Parts: sequence; structure tokens; C-alpha cells
Amino acid sequence: MTERRKLDTILLNNKLVSEEQLKQIISYAHAVGIDLHEAVLQKKIAPPDAVMMAYAESIGLPFINLADVAIDTNVAAQIDPMTARQHSFVPISIDQGYVLLATTKPIIPDVAEELRMTFDLPVRCVLCTPAELGVAIAAHYPRGAVRIPQIIQKQAPASKPVPKAQKLKPTEPMNEEEINDRFWKSVIAFNFSFAFVCFAMNYMKIPGIYNSWYFWLVLVLLGGIAGGLAAFVTWMKLSR
Repeated sequence: MTERRKLDTILLNNKLVSEEQLKQIISYAHAVGIDLHEAVLQKKIAPPDAVMMAYAESIGLPFINLADVAIDTNVAAQIDPMTARQHSFVPISIDQGYVLLATTKPIIPDVAEELRMTFDLPVRCVLCTPAELGVAIAAHYPRGAVRIPQIIQKQAPASKPVPKAQKLKPTEPMNEEEINDRFWKSVIAFNFSFAFVCFAMNYMKIPGIYNSWYFWLVLVLLGGIAGGLAAFVTWMKLSR
């Protein structure tokens, strides 16, 4: 059995990125907390279809050109539009006892289980480019749309109730401008909090330890903790 290649290896071997570009992309992905393929797409270094094909190979999933695939509207109608938009997927069809989902990365287990209960069938993901997926979602799940369930052949009996879709947290990736804005606002919050702690400690001038080496150690530790908490709270507030 051939060992599956990692995404960074595929990107280099397929000459989609240079070694220097790959280092920069990996650092960027770690800094903003996104997957490597998402970082490559955001930086627009390589064609989206080539990047997604490489990513699909690295995780062992098929890649399709969604624009060339006919989406079964009866299957798509069984999905709550809000769930499809929040978790970025479109059901294509039912094939060989599976519900095929077009997406840009594997869906989370909670959503997979929700879909399994809806169709009484397991799901399989196939990958496509974000642009093609966005077009399909806009076509089948426009904003303000509501679900109108339809009967699907080889599905569970119609009398079986379709579970109500849970309200799940959106997982759409942030764009680069949003990420940079939140990053620098978090940095500013860190600096202000750190400076405030330093000012307060110097103002108090605690007898016996002021200007000693451990006074400065405590000052740095407290300032770092206060700054870190401020940066974290700022990032989370801006993520809502």
C-alpha cells in the first residue's frame, strides 16, 4: 500500500509553491490558525483547483469540478439552508448508499451525524474549489431560504420525522483583511494592558522589593498575563 503524501510535499513536487513560499505560508497558517491549503488559497500563490486537488490527495478524498456536476435538487432540498451555508457544503446526490457532499474540507462529526439522521444514510465528502462551492450554495441556499423537504427514493419512510437542524457555529474561514484587523487590535490590547501593569507596579513602589531583580520579574510576568488576557478577549469579541 502506497503511503499517502503530505500536502506540503505535494505542493513542492507539483511546483505549486517554492520552498521559500512554503515556509512563509506555513508560518502564516500557524499564526492565524488555519489549515495549510486555506493559507495557500488566501495568498493566491497557486490556482485554486490545483491547490484543492493537492489537498484532496493528501487526505484521501476525491476532487471534482462542481460546475460540471448536476446537483440533485430533491436531495439538496432536504438540507436546512442555514446549516449548509454555515458549514459550507452542498449535497450532490445519493450514490451507492451514500449521500455525496461537495465541500472544501471534511465536515465536522456533529454535522455528519445530523445528516446521517436526516437521510438515514452515511455521508461521503468530495472536494471542490471555494469559488465553485460558493456559486452552488448561492443557487440552492440563497439567504432567507427555508427548507421544503421532498420525498427521495430509497430514503426512509416519509412518516419518519426529519430531525430539526441544530443551530451550529459558523465555520466559514476569515479573509485576510479580517484576520489582520483582529491581529493588530489584539496586539494593541496586549500593549496597553502590559503598559498599565508596568505603570501600576511602578506607582505602588512596594517597599522591600522595589527595583530588586524579582520585582522586575513579577512585573514582566503580571504584565504578560494581563496583556495575554486582553489580547485573547479582544480576539474573541471580534470573532463574534
